[in-house]
Amino acid sequence: MTERIVSLTTRGMKLALLPAACLLVAAHSSAAQAPAPKPTDAAPPAVFEAASIKPQSPSSDGNIRTMVQYPANGRLTAAGATVKSLICVAYGISDFQVIGGPSWIEEDRYDVQASPGSALEEQIQKMNSEESRLVRHQMLQALLADRFKLVLHHDTKELPIYSLEVAKGGAKLHETKPDDANPDAANAPAHPGNKGRMRMSVDSGSFEMTAQGMAIDGLARQLASQLGSTVRNNTGLTGIYDFTLRFMPEDARMDASGGGTNATLADNGGTSIFAAVQDQLGLKLESKKGPVEVVVVDHVDKPSDN
Repeated sequence: MTERIVSLTTRGMKLALLPAACLLVAAHSSAAQAPAPKPTDAAPPAVFEAASIKPQSPSSDGNIRTMVQYPANGRLTAAGATVKSLICVAYGISDFQVIGGPSWIEEDRYDVQASPGSALEEQIQKMNSEESRLVRHQMLQALLADRFKLVLHHDTKELPIYSLEVAKGGAKLHETKPDDANPDAANAPAHPGNKGRMRMSVDSGSFEMTAQGMAIDGLARQLASQLGSTVRNNTGLTGIYDFTLRFMPEDARMDASGGGTNATLADNGGTSIFAAVQDQLGLKLESKKGPVEVVVVDHVDKPSDN
């Protein structure tokens, strides 16, 4: 399994492109966002053998491109990553679950290359997906503590959340069939941890998410990455589905409309994510408040020299 975050910021529009991972990343629970992993004895102690951390040089076109890849072999590659995005990968959470810290953890960008060494890499590749995930989280947590002097603690906050529910008239979802031309269909019957496959594209400011073999928990995680808030799956739907969702990201819609509420955005070019979820999928996002597990940054320094 590869833990990956990709985001593009261009002309004032931020599009968070996350696999059912960020964007955050590798959640394994019935809730849309998994609690931040606590220390565990299940995974052996592990650290990167070598790591290079360098400030990213400005791009010639003025656009910001960021990428974090953390595949099953334990080799971390990041381009233009913020410390906040690295914390998200290290603790398996979304950026709205990171509280506190100086502003530069969201502004300064770094290129990172880190490898575990051949012996540990071989060990990681022999682990199952959950063991590998825990060890890779442990390695990146250790790197952040060593090179950024990161200190944080876990907490629970009452925050705005969204409840994903079936809309009046019922869901408009095509259930994946075992004989579909889709390798994830072999996972039927469905299970909540099934992430399926997600292809994402951007065309003229509109965002398209095309899913194959995806459980609704995976959709909830994708919606959370776009909305910057926890999305809880309260649909009661237990299958895996194929669907396409097209909408204009809220940041771009706010730029186009000059500000305003979600209700007025639909009149200013492009379908809002709220309208798209209801019209295209037969689901709805209800605004609520609820407990959200977060990590609170107590201390962090700019990285030590390589």
